[in-house]
Amino acid sequence: MLGLLLVADPNTSSAQGVQEVPAASVEADEPRPGPPPPLPDISDPNGRAGEALNEPGERSGIPKALRASGSKAGGPANDLNSSGRAEAPAPPKGNLSRVVAGKELFHGNYCGKGQRGEGLPPTDDLDAACMRHDACYDTAGYSSCACDATLKRDAAIVSDSPSVSLEVRRRALSVIEAATAMDCRAP
Repeated sequence: MLGLLLVADPNTSSAQGVQEVPAASVEADEPRPGPPPPLPDISDPNGRAGEALNEPGERSGIPKALRASGSKAGGPANDLNSSGRAEAPAPPKGNLSRVVAGKELFHGNYCGKGQRGEGLPPTDDLDAACMRHDACYDTAGYSSCACDATLKRDAAIVSDSPSVSLEVRRRALSVIEAATAMDCRAP
């Protein structure tokens, strides 16, 4: 039977013969792998990373119509002025070195080291919170943790109030930070 197969189809007889396989063609349109794109120049650390977000460079991917919209839009970067209304004139500022030394008040008649507002009315809600803090120290003792916690809570209410001027709200945030940093004793 094997003989009949060989006679009938001689091409099938070489089971171990080499079969021709068409060569794979490489087309010119197919992309070829190559080297990776060049890395950004990091010799200038203030180069691209140093751009202001609301003033991106010419090669920025942000559409030109939207580039300055961050400063106009409000949002998380502008929580203190969510209404967009004009800011009231700022109350006078004290010299920081004199405030830290206790020679000047930070705000109003009562906010700052020492009590120099006795008998004077508070100038606003933040000053009233500082006046209550001073009175609390008179009752509970200097550096009372309970008095400092009350000041932080009162200043937080002022900082969250949209009816208070932006500068006073900023100062209320500073009072919160200062009250957090103060050394206190129980009660």
